[in-house]
Amino acid sequence: MIPSWAIGFAFIIAVVAAAQVVVRRLVGPANRGAWQNPTEPDVARLTQALDDVQRRLGELEERMDFAERLLAKERVAERLGPPHG
Repeated sequence: MIPSWAIGFAFIIAVVAAAQVVVRRLVGPANRGAWQNPTEPDVARLTQALDDVQRRLGELEERMDFAERLLAKERVAERLGPPHG
């Protein structure tokens, strides 16, 4: 069985990777030098992308918390269950 901390770590890695992909797609190879003087639309797009990533991270945190609570309930039920044999 995979430990719950490993699942949480995998979620965090996935969110960070997704955020990097979003930023790279928004920036694009031609705009890399433009970050010295970003335009207002650039800042607005990046702010929107960051808000989206933060929202998705919050949803993943809620799902991970829910999964951890379910796993904890199962473990308690297994320990308190009737003896086998």
